[in-house]
Amino acid sequence: MTRSDLTTKLSLRMKVSKKEADKYLTAFLDAIMESLESEERVVMQGFGSFRLNEHKARMAKKPITGEAIYLPVRKKPVFHAGKELREIINGQTKLNRRGKSMPARVKEPRGTFDNVHGIHQVGLPE
Repeated sequence: MTRSDLTTKLSLRMKVSKKEADKYLTAFLDAIMESLESEERVVMQGFGSFRLNEHKARMAKKPITGEAIYLPVRKKPVFHAGKELREIINGQTKLNRRGKSMPARVKEPRGTFDNVHGIHQVGLPE
């Protein structure tokens, strides 16, 4: 999904113009970037969190020439998915029309349940 696609979805869901939806999206992303710039953690309950990882300075080699180079201290933003997002991605939870998550229905296979082995016994042709 591109930024344009996301702006279109926001405008339809919020019933505002695409230009106004783009302003909201820009403000949202700017707020995240400003927090990360000041080394704050950004947490969105159920969705996930953003934080910075700091990589130490080290000596490395250029892969092609083998020349030694110095890599300075650097920071990298990292995203960790929240529980609800992981469950949705893995099919354990579905989103309803309002965007709220609800448990996915699990269909039980036909047959009888074997309490001893904890499995379903499906009738096989003899």
